[in-house]
Amino acid sequence: MSGLRSGLSRWLFRLLLAGFLAVGVGYLPYRAYGPGGVGRTLRLERDLEGLEESNRRLQEENHRLRQRVRSLREDRQAIEQVARDELGLVRPEDVVFQFESM
Repeated sequence: MSGLRSGLSRWLFRLLLAGFLAVGVGYLPYRAYGPGGVGRTLRLERDLEGLEESNRRLQEENHRLRQRVRSLREDRQAIEQVARDELGLVRPEDVVFQFESM
């Protein structure tokens, strides 16, 4: 009787081990290469790098814009330069030449 039990338990153990191995062999590649696996991880890492680069550029642009705002608040020459370049304003003593294209 004990021989039968040990033989049965040995086969049951082997059967369970084979089942776990089969599930593992089938499930692990699915997890690694499936929709949430290695490909997605690599794609997310590339996206993260792109977003970090974009963030860095935006921070630089914000820094430049803050400097420009500060100069327009504090520097009269900067204000005059904007008035001349962007608004086309001139001083009374300036001589203005207008050219017409033919």
